[in-house]
This record gives sequence, C-alpha cells and structure tokens, in this order.
Amino acid sequence: MKVGQKVVRYPETFWEREGDRNSPKRPLSGKVVYIHPKGRYHTVEFDLPGGKVRENFPGVEE
Repeated sequence: MKVGQKVVRYPETFWEREGDRNSPKRPLSGKVVYIHPKGRYHTVEFDLPGGKVRENFPGVEE
C-alpha cells in the first residue's frame, strides 16, 4: 500500500445505504492519504458530494 493509492473500503463513521438503515453498507472508493510509520493504520480520504471525509482503517494490507 502506498500514499495516493486508490482503495475501496466500508466506512464505519459514515455510510451510504440504499433504502433503510438495515440494508448493508456500500463500499466507497477513496485515496490513501497517510500510512502510520509502523503500519498500525492508514487514512483514506473519500470525496463525497458535501466535501472530503477521512477515516482511519487498521493495518496496511490491501
């Protein structure tokens, strides 16, 4: 994994669902903007209609 790489993730802090809240989360495409020096987590930036949102995900595996 590298900074700038495009990835697909299922965000936990925000989400887009089809229909009601019980429907499954949809994956979103984003860009890796930070990787912890020891590989503990990485930050992905999602470009949404209301602006950019970032969320951290564990590890550095694709």
